[in-house]
Amino acid sequence: MRTDLWAAGFEPTLLLITDPYGNPTGGLKQGFDTYSLLCADLGIDTTRAAGWRGGRVDVGWSWNFGNQLSQEVVGNVFPIQSADVAPPGTRLTNLSFTQDLLDGAVSVRAGRFSIDALYGQEFAGSNYFRSFTSVAFNAVPFSLFYNAPGPFGYPATTWGARVKVLPSDALCLMGGIFNADPEVDEADQHGLDFSLKGPALAIAEIGLRSNQPPGATGLPGNLKFGGYTLGGDVQEYDSTEESSGRYGFYIVGDQMIMRFGGVGDGRHLGVFGSVVVAPDESVSPMPYSAFGGFVAYGPMASRPKDFLSFGVAYGGFSSELREAQRVQQLTDPSVLPQLFEMAIEASYGIQVQPGLVLQPGMQVIVNPGGSPDVDTAIAAGVNAVIRF
Repeated sequence: MRTDLWAAGFEPTLLLITDPYGNPTGGLKQGFDTYSLLCADLGIDTTRAAGWRGGRVDVGWSWNFGNQLSQEVVGNVFPIQSADVAPPGTRLTNLSFTQDLLDGAVSVRAGRFSIDALYGQEFAGSNYFRSFTSVAFNAVPFSLFYNAPGPFGYPATTWGARVKVLPSDALCLMGGIFNADPEVDEADQHGLDFSLKGPALAIAEIGLRSNQPPGATGLPGNLKFGGYTLGGDVQEYDSTEESSGRYGFYIVGDQMIMRFGGVGDGRHLGVFGSVVVAPDESVSPMPYSAFGGFVAYGPMASRPKDFLSFGVAYGGFSSELREAQRVQQLTDPSVLPQLFEMAIEASYGIQVQPGLVLQPGMQVIVNPGGSPDVDTAIAAGVNAVIRF
């Protein structure tokens, strides 16, 4: 039935991500929790379904459930479990229409969606990011959301519009604007707050692609330069004054450096990296962050669909935020001034069968929550992904 539906242009997808993880040492305390994300999506290809060329409708729903190890036990900022992308609850996710024009050279999307994507890519993405459990890497640089809070990271979708232009095989241009009112992400709204109270988030990106055209035999790579600006007034950390708006810049890159087989085998070693800068330390909690690492896809010929991942993420906290926290600490000793947090992940993805991946892994969290007063945490567990 599913095959027949896809042939007719109706593409149902069911995805379950569940992360049983625990930290036997370090953090605020020790514990073991499982957090999960269930997603049900329907894509409608209007070419096959109705004869409308180049159109696509996306409708989605999600349910987060369980306990969040980072928030409830470890106390760190970079979420350990890949399902830990929203508070517990159900919510409407995608409700959008995409239209391709000029044989795919231009794509326009409007409706309710996010700057990242559950499937494929929107802004600041890389295929390598999906090979990690820690949300520090998966699915876009975490500090983008941390510095510009608003419901624009999946599954916390919001109203928006974006345009993608592909002038050539080597160049991709994107720009978008979104309603970034953080209240629409509250769990009791269930994604049904359709208001447009703002403020507005504008984001733009230039992508350079090498060895991407069909038939290319070179080692493919991607380099993306982007920036965002978020409107609205926000109180500065070191005063009672308000600053108008927040902004930041990012670079995301990935490069295949070695093939383990033929061009079409998909087995290769690749490296990736990203830098995010939100330079106004009076309003940006994490003004400087960077991460990088490598992924080996099909490292063994006998296991061509497995993958080995290693990555390091670093986030430095605002000096002005830290000074404000030190003042607060004089009257509230529980306040811990934030310096930096670093997450290191090593994991191995095992494709048990098509649609089922088990990814055992370990993460080392240095300065959980950004405080040197909190012991380094070691978290271990399994990221299980079931896709139908």
